[in-house]
Amino acid sequence: MPLSDLHRLPRDKPHLETVLELGEVITAITVPANAAGLRSHYLKVRDRASFEFAVVSAAVAIETDGARIRQARVALGGVGTKPWRLPNVETALAGADFEPAALRQAAALAADGTRGRGHNGFKIELMQRAIVRAVEIAGARA
Repeated sequence: MPLSDLHRLPRDKPHLETVLELGEVITAITVPANAAGLRSHYLKVRDRASFEFAVVSAAVAIETDGARIRQARVALGGVGTKPWRLPNVETALAGADFEPAALRQAAALAADGTRGRGHNGFKIELMQRAIVRAVEIAGARA
């Protein structure tokens, strides 16, 4: 099954995180080769430096042609009930340079349609900053 189908939304069974049935086990994961995976970074923001769950995490993989991003893959964790891929951010990053303003503009699209729930509203800004930082780090890798 595609990884995007593994996690489920809570709906009427919030105690179930995946679609795996009782007794099912993941025995293998196949990750197809992709040029965007040559430059990647996973950024985990947490309350303290331990094995704490992520408050926000950003995973990015980019392919560049030097100063510009040719293609990007971006996903967030810690901001919803399952990991979220961000195709609108990926599209905005394609063709962008590594100027902070361009990265911030693309990352701002991650907030489209989001709303904080009082105690976690700070995550909206934090997730955008995490995306920008992860892209900067991935882009700096040779």
